[in-house]
Amino acid sequence: MTEEQIYNRMMALCSRREYCKRDIAAKIAALSEEVDAEAMIARLIKERFIDENRYAAAFVRDKSRLAGWGEMKIRYALQKKGLEKETIAEAMGEIDPEEQLDRLAKLMQAKARTLKTATAEEKRAKLMRFAASKGFTFAQADEVCKKIK
Repeated sequence: MTEEQIYNRMMALCSRREYCKRDIAAKIAALSEEVDAEAMIARLIKERFIDENRYAAAFVRDKSRLAGWGEMKIRYALQKKGLEKETIAEAMGEIDPEEQLDRLAKLMQAKARTLKTATAEEKRAKLMRFAASKGFTFAQADEVCKKIK
């Protein structure tokens, strides 16, 4: 593929959904090793096809509301994408703490109904591990777990 064909493909991808620089760099590298990925990414940023702030905000909204992830898991995933701390912090402001607790309560109640445990301590431990795997803090999980019987 030529450089212009790859650029057009990246423009098409970025116009359909949000991507971060690292994702686009990987896609460019998969298509061709001879293309200057950094120059192409700079051009995509200049033309506003790539915007890491916009990407981070969309990622936080999607993972929080649709996937049911907690703040810790979202923050870690964004760090793995190579985003700057300021960008991550700004995007994390989109999370409503009350909405997070409500979502966690629903998730934990559904999980509690499926658990087959002998003791209350064992049930609590499993629920706490479940909440941690979803990326919620111990304090959030503990608060919700106290309300579940």
